Amino acid sequence: MSDPAKPVPPDDPRVRLAEDRTVLAAERTFVAWLRTGLAFLGVGLAAQRFLREVLAVWPLKVLSLTLIACALASFAGAAWRDRAIRARLAHAEIPMMPRILTVGIATLLIAISGLAATALLWA
Repeated sequence: MSDPAKPVPPDDPRVRLAEDRTVLAAERTFVAWLRTGLAFLGVGLAAQRFLREVLAVWPLKVLSLTLIACALASFAGAAWRDRAIRARLAHAEIPMMPRILTVGIATLLIAISGLAATALLWA
């Protein structure tokens, strides 16, 4: 029979590698949230541009604004999730993307989405 699992000491190289993988997975998840938001934003703006002859004005605006709202939610979700992951990985010795960079990117994309929604309402 095998021995029960022994605790791994913190200075074991496997611990450092596991922290590396966790940090990289968190950064990939952050980028995936941003990519999803950009897709929603792009489809919302494309719908406004290419469906003008097919849909009436207000249903088209509602569709486009709904897609842009999904983009806003995705960008906000990326920032929220990044904050939650950083709180859980506070003990890790692995360097992460600077917090100001992740918040700045999410804030910039939220602002762009807000401007796009405002422009759609006024058009």
